[in-house]
Amino acid sequence: MTGDPSLDVERFEQRYASSCEPGPLAAELEALGTDYRATAYTTREQADELAQLLRLGPGDLLLDVGAGCGWPGLYLATTSGCSVISADPVLEGAAASGDRIAVDGLRSRALALVAVGEQLPIRHGSVDAVVHVDVMC
Repeated sequence: MTGDPSLDVERFEQRYASSCEPGPLAAELEALGTDYRATAYTTREQADELAQLLRLGPGDLLLDVGAGCGWPGLYLATTSGCSVISADPVLEGAAASGDRIAVDGLRSRALALVAVGEQLPIRHGSVDAVVHVDVMC
């Protein structure tokens, strides 16, 4: 992070815009085993381990803070049956997450928000688990 929040947002806007290009998607699939336009480094194996550790299942609500394009929260919802709130402070990240929600057929149990961790529009105690992979801000 640069210390100037507007510069960081611009940097992530650019990363999200280029993450859907064939080269980055191919590299992500080879390195991480995913095609979520991830701007993080969590592998599919690590995400599966998260699901086991958190004991996620139908009826659970997961909050993914700094979710970017939805990885791994949307994947966890798909594989475990839980619901998920995918929150990212950058509009392009939340929009990409919203697109993936539609592609994965998760509209009934997933929501993408533009929000920062310090000011989430979520009631205290309303989620069952929180993930924040590769979030340094």
